[in-house]
Order: sequence, then structure tokens, then C-alpha cells
Amino acid sequence: MANAINLPDYLNQQGFDPDLIQALTPLFRVRDYQKGEILLPQGENTKVVCLILQGVVRGFYLDAAGADITKCFSQTGDWCCIYNLLEDGPSEYGIEALADCQVAQISVPVLRQAFDDAPVLRDLYEKLFRQAFIISDEKGLAFQRLPAKERYLEFVANYPDLTRQIRQEYIASYIGVTPSSLSRIKREL
Repeated sequence: MANAINLPDYLNQQGFDPDLIQALTPLFRVRDYQKGEILLPQGENTKVVCLILQGVVRGFYLDAAGADITKCFSQTGDWCCIYNLLEDGPSEYGIEALADCQVAQISVPVLRQAFDDAPVLRDLYEKLFRQAFIISDEKGLAFQRLPAKERYLEFVANYPDLTRQIRQEYIASYIGVTPSSLSRIKREL
């Protein structure tokens, strides 16, 4: 897969020493997913945390009316399913591959044990969780204060490559508009 990242190289870039990298790498399971494949079904108790080595995924849920709502996107080099470290119940949302993907997965119990063995991992988790919280908070504020056109422009600024890679209905859902409203917004730009 083109433009894929390598797990040991990623861990090295995070400042982990070579011995820790050598100990951590076998704890991950690298899996390939096809476009459209579900990595994590909504409502299941699949306790993994994932690093996207290549590709793009979306977090989604079905609301009470059965509408498919896109919650978030994760691309090459991003982590997803971070919330699995906090919650012990079924997942509130599912994860779907929007392109062919390669993902490094580690089980939550194994990762929690690694936190105890290597505190530097806890530092990485806290950094990643802060980033996820900030993104979620900014999205919530944008929904409250920005009109749809501005939310789309913010999406394009934050995810410039995704506008051409994924279905427009996912972008529309993410910014809280219908696909026809998104088409109108794009025509106006």
C-alpha cells in the first residue's frame, strides 16, 4: 500500500527507545481491511485501539430514526477507538473503512498492562486523548456557532484530502447537512 507508515518507525517518532519499540511491536496485530468493510460494529464489545497505518476510516452511528451519522474521520497516522480505553461496555459507534486500509490493532487489556510497564505509553495516550477531546469539542462548538457553509470550509481546512477521497454523503452527515445542501454549498463557493 502506498504512503503507509511503519509501526516501529511511528513509535520511534513518538520518542520511544528501541527496547520499548521492540517489546511493543509484537503486541500489535496488523490487519488489512477492504473499502466498505466494518472494523468495529456499533454496539459490539470489541476492545481494541487502532493506529491507521494506511487509509482512512470513519466513526459512525445509527440514530434512533435509523439515519447513518458520521461522527469522525481517522487517516494514515491517526489513532481511532481511543474511547475504548475509557468505556467497558458496547461501542457507541462503529468504524468503517472508506478506502483499503492497513491497521495496527492492540487489545485494551494488553495496552493497559503496557501502561503499567512503560509510563511513556500513558503519556502518549494522554496526548492522543487530549487531541481527540479538542477535535470533538471544536466540532460541537462549530455546530452551535457556525452556519453550514462555514462548517464545510472548516472541514476542508482540517481534512483537505478527504474531500476528494470519500463519499459526499459522509461529509454532509459529518457537518450536519443533507447531501443536497452540501451540493448547494459547494456550488456557492
